[in-house]
Amino acid sequence: MLYQQIVDFITERIDKGTILPGEKLPSLRKMADQFDVSLSTAVEAYRKLELFGYVEAKDRSAYRARLPISNNIILKPSKKFQSKVAQIENIDHILELFNQSQDTETAPFGVGTPALEKFPFKLLNRYLIQTLKYQPLSAVGYLFGNGLEELRVLLSKWIRPWAGVSHPSNIIITNGCLEAVNISLATECEAGDIVAIESPCYFGLLHAIHHHQLKAIEIKTDPQSGIIPESLEELSKKHKIKILITSANGQNPLGFTMSDERKKEILKICKKNNIHIIEDDLYGEICYQKKRPKTYKYFDKDNIVTYCSSFSKFLGPGLRIGWCIPSHKAQDYLRHKLSLNLSSTSISQYVASNLLKNEDVLSLGESLSDYYQKNTQIYSNVLENYLGDKVSLSRPSGSYFLWVRIEGLDSVKVFEKAKKMKLSFTPGPFFSATGQFESYLRINCAHEFTEKRHEQLVKLCKLFLAELAKS
Repeated sequence: MLYQQIVDFITERIDKGTILPGEKLPSLRKMADQFDVSLSTAVEAYRKLELFGYVEAKDRSAYRARLPISNNIILKPSKKFQSKVAQIENIDHILELFNQSQDTETAPFGVGTPALEKFPFKLLNRYLIQTLKYQPLSAVGYLFGNGLEELRVLLSKWIRPWAGVSHPSNIIITNGCLEAVNISLATECEAGDIVAIESPCYFGLLHAIHHHQLKAIEIKTDPQSGIIPESLEELSKKHKIKILITSANGQNPLGFTMSDERKKEILKICKKNNIHIIEDDLYGEICYQKKRPKTYKYFDKDNIVTYCSSFSKFLGPGLRIGWCIPSHKAQDYLRHKLSLNLSSTSISQYVASNLLKNEDVLSLGESLSDYYQKNTQIYSNVLENYLGDKVSLSRPSGSYFLWVRIEGLDSVKVFEKAKKMKLSFTPGPFFSATGQFESYLRINCAHEFTEKRHEQLVKLCKLFLAELAKS
């Protein structure tokens, strides 16, 4: 689309501060001449910028820059929040969500699939071809045990600035991050143990807890700063919590990144109460701050953190390369890995190893985080423009999700109606062990905001308004 080059030009300069809020923008005629497009194309570009919240105009002759700042931010946990030990019962909706994501005609605001077209697929394909050419046996052999040694050596060096020192022999290569979490739960827990989780938390973790016949307890979590230490402290006195599963950086669905001070405080509480931490650091590479944030693992001096992560969210989920770094009992972790599948995909391990050896892999995540930050802002502005004071939104500092509150909305009920209209989102109760967050939902903002996506999001907003009008 021709107007998109003008949109990108203006938004990039406002985001970087080259164009300041309140500054008068070039005229429509000047922009049309500069980009060699028609006047109507320039008008369309400015209309989009106004819609996204980057431009304001009192009349059509003068446009001024603005930073899109939300007035309706979710600042506190839900007032209705409850924390009780729960056996997770109903997980069928997770299968339904994934089935829905296979329908290419359905708007992709539901399941958290990333923007595949934004991954460095040409670079990956080049390394795949080179690997097959120069290491032909890499595609056919097993890599038993911990995985490819060269990859583990490179990983231990690559993650050191944010995850601390880990010996290559202690790293287990897994099929993505969720397998690493499942191995950790299988090793650390027995049926009936209590696992503490952030609230809300990723529904895939709830599925894992259910699979291992564990119980969950939800920790009150601030939408902007993460787990509330006082809540964890209080619950650890009342219940024998075995494990805390936590995502400190770019948490799904809230998108917060915890401060180093908060991470240290949570570590201190867990150490005092003999709680082991399973750290899910899946979104650490796509946090919006310029420097990759540190992890619980980095500050762990007492060996209570098992670290789980992968390349899925910034190199490509199809690689299926994740890793688990146990804090202790490494051989027990390895036994569970071997019982699942003996070996992770061999060719992907060689490709990942060659990438780490020759490329600045972290910069690929930084590029994606810039794109996702802009996208979440655009989606936020569209939701606010159509829903007004009826909507409150998270202000993510990582990932590509918006956590949305629409007071009075039954999100599960509307989810069923949206399906029939080829629209999707994820209802809030899917992120809770006890079905909380009825008036909440998650929107996936990963996919490029095209005219079609705009129409689908507006259609979804109109459905929300229609349902509110009935109540």
